[in-house]
Amino acid sequence: MKKTAILASALLLALPLAAPAAESELYGTWKLVSQSQKLADTGEIRLGRGKTPNGYVTFTPDGRVMSIILSDKRPKPESAAKVTDQQRIELYAGTYKLEGNKLTYFFDATHNEIAARAAVRQIKIEGRRITMVNEPGPATSDGKMVVTTTVWEKVQAPKK
Repeated sequence: MKKTAILASALLLALPLAAPAAESELYGTWKLVSQSQKLADTGEIRLGRGKTPNGYVTFTPDGRVMSIILSDKRPKPESAAKVTDQQRIELYAGTYKLEGNKLTYFFDATHNEIAARAAVRQIKIEGRRITMVNEPGPATSDGKMVVTTTVWEKVQAPKK
């Protein structure tokens, strides 16, 4: 019984140390693997950015996040001077906070300059992959309520 109590105490003391290790798994750059939206009212799954979207997200130890996501259907603009709003990229920068498996972004800059807000995602890290599931929110394309699931894969540092 005494050994069990000692073991249980040791495990309880070790638990708070697990949180920083989980956050350190987030640090680095991740390449977009897939992104899908589930319509809240019908359950329909759609690929708003196509079957092969492109993008990256980077998390730093000082709590900063930067991301770029490009649709595989994104048309090439005629010129830099003639880029339309429809052709603009989804880009954001800000800070993040990780609490267990809840990741919250606090935006400083976004592609569409939305009012300051936070965006919450539930995350799951499995090996070199991270899956993020957003809270329900309006889709940027049509305003319908969706739950977006995004899968990223950790980018390996270049060999020197």
